[in-house]
Amino acid sequence: MRVEVILSPEEVVHHQLAGWVCVVIDVFRFTTTILTALEAGMERFFPVDGVEEALSLKKSHPELLLAGERNALQVPGFDFGNSPLEHYGKNYAGGELVFSTTNGTKAVQAARGADAVVLACLRSAQAVADYLKGQGRDVLFLPAGLEGKFSLEDTWCAGLMAKLLQAGEYGDGAQAAMLLHEHVPLEELAHSAHGRRLQVLGLWDDLHFCLECSVSQGVVLWDQETGWGALARER
Repeated sequence: MRVEVILSPEEVVHHQLAGWVCVVIDVFRFTTTILTALEAGMERFFPVDGVEEALSLKKSHPELLLAGERNALQVPGFDFGNSPLEHYGKNYAGGELVFSTTNGTKAVQAARGADAVVLACLRSAQAVADYLKGQGRDVLFLPAGLEGKFSLEDTWCAGLMAKLLQAGEYGDGAQAAMLLHEHVPLEELAHSAHGRRLQVLGLWDDLHFCLECSVSQGVVLWDQETGWGALARER
């Protein structure tokens, strides 16, 4: 198994995705929120880049629920923002989310062309690593970053999972991410650029929730052909 980490989402265009399982990470907060919503009973989600596309889908399919943010704040007219705590502890009887965020949903779309796309976060790190081991394929981690730039928490998460994979070959990006994970304490991730933005908004509970490691058994998969994602079935 080969493992690589893209250190900045803008670099994805320089990587050949075919032949790799691409793992999208957006710790603060998209992939954490999607995992939590699906575990609470939402059936599936549909990531889109723009707010207008989400509103258009809602207009033609009124049963859809809209979720997402701009500048970490809920988009006006949407049913949900981008907080995992909106869903934690809930018990939904199904439901379909159309999701648009500043960084995470763009990263999912950027993963098109990979052999498979998995969404991961700190809460699902061990579960995703176990899933990837079972697949036995080369793994490319794609941190969503912050507005196209490097993200401390996403890359740290990639380093954690890369280390858990115990792969036979690590690319330079993967080695850098593992060193980051080794030398930066978990609690420091709250003070990343994105973490500080959430702090200013008083979203400390979201930060603490997103920084819990390997507490979930859920693995989120995204189907490029249909555009829909959901929890993996029994593994």
